[in-house]
Amino acid sequence: MAIPKQSFIFLHFIMLTTLTSFVFPLLLPESLPSELQALDIFTELATDPISMSSVATDFGNLSTSFPAAVFYPSSPKDIAKLIHFSYTSTKPFTVSPRGVGHSINGQTFAPDGIIVNMLSLGHGHYDGCTIVTEGPFSYADASGEQHWIDVLNATLKHGLMPRIFTDYLYATVGGTLSNAGIGGQAFRQGPQISNVYELDVITGTGEIVTCSRDREPDLFYGALGGLGQFGVITRARIALEPAKKMARWVRLIYTDVKLFTSDQEKLISIEKTSSGFDYVEGQVILSEAQVPGIKSSFFSDNDIEKITRLAVQNQGPIYLLEGTTYYDDSTVVTIVDANVKLLLEQLNYESGFAFSRDVPLVDFLDRVHYEETVLRSLGLWLVPHPWLNLFVPQSKILDFDSRIFKGILKENKAAVLILIYPLNRRKWDDNMSVAIPTEEVFYVVSFLWSAVANDLDILQNENNQVLSICEDYKLRCKEYLPHYTNPADWQKHFGKKWSKFVARKQKFDPKALLSPGQQIFRQLQLS
Repeated sequence: MAIPKQSFIFLHFIMLTTLTSFVFPLLLPESLPSELQALDIFTELATDPISMSSVATDFGNLSTSFPAAVFYPSSPKDIAKLIHFSYTSTKPFTVSPRGVGHSINGQTFAPDGIIVNMLSLGHGHYDGCTIVTEGPFSYADASGEQHWIDVLNATLKHGLMPRIFTDYLYATVGGTLSNAGIGGQAFRQGPQISNVYELDVITGTGEIVTCSRDREPDLFYGALGGLGQFGVITRARIALEPAKKMARWVRLIYTDVKLFTSDQEKLISIEKTSSGFDYVEGQVILSEAQVPGIKSSFFSDNDIEKITRLAVQNQGPIYLLEGTTYYDDSTVVTIVDANVKLLLEQLNYESGFAFSRDVPLVDFLDRVHYEETVLRSLGLWLVPHPWLNLFVPQSKILDFDSRIFKGILKENKAAVLILIYPLNRRKWDDNMSVAIPTEEVFYVVSFLWSAVANDLDILQNENNQVLSICEDYKLRCKEYLPHYTNPADWQKHFGKKWSKFVARKQKFDPKALLSPGQQIFRQLQLS
């Protein structure tokens, strides 16, 4: 079996750095100033092969880049010292925080700079998550390196939980808040960045700033969805709500995209939790070959056979609407049954294709971890993931479906999970950095490809075709978790927000030291 090119790179690097460590064990890379050795945090730097290779790629597994060193801080003050040193140095270097590296296109890379291993904070005496239940509202003070699953477990001990979760709970607080943090609850609660009261942020000058809507609001709004450009989030005050214990998990199958999107939009228009679902998402299944991929822990073998027959008969994409309502042990199940029955009577799914399960709420929220465990056991979790995430305006979603799902991807049988679900724009704060469509309702469309059959080039070409169609037919899509390599594309992405984005960069990171992997600004170009 041929050894992948990236494996040769890693082997070469490990051999070279191991040999170098025997000969010059304290020698810093040339890109870093020698004065670093005089700092008390110098011992928290590492250049050994294991440390360096651990940050040389990310979940996307699409590229490789080595930093000059990896930093293992024991407190936020250590990070502030490092950044401040770089800012005041005659030989400044870039700094990029990294949690679990769940990015796709090297957004956490820092070539010739220093990557901060944020998970190191949890190994010291730094209190990772504090729950406060007194006062006008309950909240969790969570440090930036905390996984959302840890925040959930900590809050559940108090009968509380965050209002919204991303689908994957093993991402970090600082990581998702630097992007937006979206999931099936966002139609009602807004993204995670809309559910934060306060932040601690270390700016590009090394200053630790506590900010909120009323205190240093420019940094607060900038950091939330700011792609790490204005500071390192080391603490977030997260809004909480009473936690339920169970979830009625419903999945409905459609063959008509108009009925599917109409029903999704109907569900996200319901404001009262007692009348609608607490969670709404959806999927596109391009062909019968992809039906087995939706099985997970939900569908039985008989269910999969039934859905496959429908897909064969339909000879085109089928659509899966996913909704969940939360309830307590004390809630009479017949009440849940009646409420869900009333809700489903308003929907237009294929007759006989409604499926439901009652599961503990924690199991539902952490459902992707089950998938991760299975894929890891099969050696399929760390394959390349050329994901593409888009926000599509409501008025363009049927055109998108026609040109993409029923067009260029009509014959696609690759391993892919395609998410599709609508969100309400009014639940987003336009002061924040993230760029979204201007229409009141817009869709999340995520192509979560897995290159398991040496088809990476093919999948990346599919992404390029999708983006070309969005551009050529003026579908006005916005990328979520965007990846561009030149300022002109970034300016187009942010649109009217670009001038404010640049101004904030000049204010909070004037030497462009932070998160260079995003490739928005070049080091020192703003000074």
